[in-house]
Amino acid sequence: VIIAHTVKGKGVSFMENNADWHGKAPDHAQMEKALAEIMEGF
Repeated sequence: VIIAHTVKGKGVSFMENNADWHGKAPDHAQMEKALAEIMEGF
């Protein structure tokens, strides 16, 4: 058994811990912002 404590949307400021994004796709502008924020973490 594996129990993982994860954070939905980790690394994307407007998605992190926001249940509204569960199963919802971002529009083009949101996707660009999310990718930029994710790349900052690398």
